[in-house]
Amino acid sequence: MSIKRINVLLRKELVHGSKGFFFIFAVAGPLILTLLVNLVFGSIFAGKPRLGILDMGDSQITQSMTRLEAIDVNMHLTEAELKLAVETGSRDVGVILAEDLDIAIQSGDTVKMTIYIWGESLLKDRAVINAVFLQEIRGLSGQKTLVDIETHALGDKDVIPWKDRFLPLMILMAIFISGFVIPSSSLVIEKEHRTIGAVLTTPASQLDMFIAKGLMGVIMSMIMGTAILFLNQAVNAQSGLMLIIMFFGAIMASCFGLILGAFMKETNALYSAIKGLNLFIYAPGIVQIFPKIPTWIGRVFPTYYVVTPIMNLAREGASWPMVQNDMFILIGFIVLFVGIVVQIARRVRLYE
Repeated sequence: MSIKRINVLLRKELVHGSKGFFFIFAVAGPLILTLLVNLVFGSIFAGKPRLGILDMGDSQITQSMTRLEAIDVNMHLTEAELKLAVETGSRDVGVILAEDLDIAIQSGDTVKMTIYIWGESLLKDRAVINAVFLQEIRGLSGQKTLVDIETHALGDKDVIPWKDRFLPLMILMAIFISGFVIPSSSLVIEKEHRTIGAVLTTPASQLDMFIAKGLMGVIMSMIMGTAILFLNQAVNAQSGLMLIIMFFGAIMASCFGLILGAFMKETNALYSAIKGLNLFIYAPGIVQIFPKIPTWIGRVFPTYYVVTPIMNLAREGASWPMVQNDMFILIGFIVLFVGIVVQIARRVRLYE
């Protein structure tokens, strides 16, 4: 194995591989799905977060919130009116501001707030409203203030918005279409064009070629996965850990692609195999679209240990202790698949 030779082969993949149908499909597929899901269910072109306020006094926070352009604010006269607006979905979040709220903030006392949340509201909208409120409270107090929030979910509390249901599948597609399809198609096309033998007449080994094609898949997988996270506004304080998990997922995807590409001899057979393996790869994402399906089914598939930690970090603000078990299992799978790829690269002859 030579880093210099791998670098030469990788540049070849970047120049010539990016012109093929499978490369274009690997890039366009996840982006098109993301745009469609967000157009139908989601947030790229969605309106502003909708906030209802019941101000029992004359809080400065209310005056500040009503001037904000990023949030659609509506004032309510009674608690019953506010609860009805949230329960029916006309407001994503409803907040009751106590009569002595400003005095409590300025004196440094613990601030108590009652918040109603529509069960089907987007997590993004709730997060925006929460962040703005905390910023306004700190701005009024001039210091960190303890906030005691009493939260009530209204409407259908168990409903998960369709956009959030599709996010695991979109992340899996972004990581695995690029990482899986690009290396496998590159190997098969080289077989069809009978260029593998010519490459191996140079000092480059078959393992060098496998590593270069795998790196191409990993690079594109990381680019597409990061793009999907940004497009779905799933980036938060745990983004660094999400990128690490995505990197491991990209390695797994490339291993799948290299293993498949090593045993496929023509493009049509490869295309059929890719379609046949879709369920195996995307099953954990499909399970999360339909909450009534038992979650243990997803654990059967290796890709579960890629998407589940990412979703826990993106949607629930999880930390390392909450995802470490899945991470260790994922690393174990990667060691296994990398070992298989190395053995194939060294033992299986890909050219006649």
